[in-house]
Amino acid sequence: MRKLLLLVCLCAGVLSGKAQVEEKYGLGKVPVVNGRVMFQDTIIVALDDNLIYEKMSVWAKKRFNKPNVIVSRFVSEDVVNYQLGVTAEEWIDFKKKFFVWDRTRINYWVEFQCHNHLCVVRLTRINYWYEEERDGGLKFSAEEWITDANAFNSHQTKLLKEPGKFRKKTIDFFEQIVQQLSQTLQ
Repeated sequence: MRKLLLLVCLCAGVLSGKAQVEEKYGLGKVPVVNGRVMFQDTIIVALDDNLIYEKMSVWAKKRFNKPNVIVSRFVSEDVVNYQLGVTAEEWIDFKKKFFVWDRTRINYWVEFQCHNHLCVVRLTRINYWYEEERDGGLKFSAEEWITDANAFNSHQTKLLKEPGKFRKKTIDFFEQIVQQLSQTLQ
């Protein structure tokens, strides 16, 4: 009887665990605004807007410069309205081992806006260039690859292998930018 009960519990655990997607990467975690993927987060800071902008600007010039990125360009710097916009391209690593290096280039636009002791961070216009060494590789946008409609199976219970790894790394990438800036502003 004990063996049967243990077997039933084990089977139930395996079946319930199989369909689970980590909440951090689950449905609704890749926001789409006006047809575009747009990640956004707000950092609350106990400094005045001018000081927030100064610290954020110094951090951004270091963060979005080589060797951290392949290429970047500061497309808008508005000191009066405390806004900063950067377009950049860098690598995201999926797997890095001795003989295997699975990675993609990610191109994106990141915008920072400071007001009322807040720093709003937005990441959008995301595009990928994957396996570029193989006949030019694959190029695609976040909208066609990591959204809920494209990254999950038809029952929306499990992430698909390829889009799933892009979705996870992109969410982690945005969280890393926010975390780095938050530490700088504290």
